[in-house]
Amino acid sequence: MSGLRPHARTRSPDGREWEIYAYRARETPPGRFRTVKRLFAPRAKEWTVEASSWAPYPITKRWTTDRELLGQVLASVEGQLARGGEPMPRNAKQVL
Repeated sequence: MSGLRPHARTRSPDGREWEIYAYRARETPPGRFRTVKRLFAPRAKEWTVEASSWAPYPITKRWTTDRELLGQVLASVEGQLARGGEPMPRNAKQVL
């Protein structure tokens, strides 16, 4: 499976389509040549869950969580978006 595909897709009651992604970002090293060093940097321990919608205007929401709770956070975000509520997973921290 490609890392560029969404883990889940859902539609809220207002007709907005959401795509939910989960990934581990790379840690950015300090110093010169950061873009080259970042290619070989280790991945962060925390997973990022991102819900994105592009129409009629873009909205993106992000949370971080541990590997053990990733499935629970994905299901919680998907369910809350499908019901039309504001997603607030219990086992994740929101990234602003």
